[in-house]
Amino acid sequence: MNVLETRVLELIGEDTESPDVFTDDSTGMAQIRDSLNDAIEEVCMVTGCHRRRYIIPVQSGKNFYQITDDRGYFAWPVSVWLTDIKWRLKMVDIKYLLNLNYRWMYDTGTPERYFLVGTNKMGIHPLPGSDSYSLEIDAVAIPDRYTLDSDRISVRDEHQWAIVNYAVSEYWASVGDAKSATDYFMRYLKKLGLIDLYPETHERQWAHKPDELVEP
Repeated sequence: MNVLETRVLELIGEDTESPDVFTDDSTGMAQIRDSLNDAIEEVCMVTGCHRRRYIIPVQSGKNFYQITDDRGYFAWPVSVWLTDIKWRLKMVDIKYLLNLNYRWMYDTGTPERYFLVGTNKMGIHPLPGSDSYSLEIDAVAIPDRYTLDSDRISVRDEHQWAIVNYAVSEYWASVGDAKSATDYFMRYLKKLGLIDLYPETHERQWAHKPDELVEP
């Protein structure tokens, strides 16, 4: 088991040297690994902490390009450049292009802007007139889910305890301990600095008076 799995087992009271339930193999650690992988994916999406660079050759007369990744998934671009002329493209949408020119797909010239299509495709405008450019895309990515304790885990050190707390929260939820599950989920949010996005319900005590309810 890796260091994240060991921390989870310690927090749920499991013996890491000789575990009773979560044995040190793919079957025994499946629940913990699924939770850790879910946490890693969410942390990467929320924080944008995992970056990758994609280089795509531009082809003459081609608007649309697919972004492929054999180590995970493309999430969203941070910046897109034409590397040969050091030109940063502006992000737009189809509505913008239609307002610009309803025949925008036939405009030709040096690409000045880009737009996203689905989850892993990108379009550029105007239509490039030559093959002399390359797109350099600095993007947030989601790493592949790990399956073995020897697999590399793409996560920053400062996010490790947040990921562990997420997995511990899911464990307590799976055994019906809602209080512990909520406690560790709040720790997860605090570690990521997201507590304001999921504010705790303010605790209030209500007292009864003859004609009204008041908050003491």
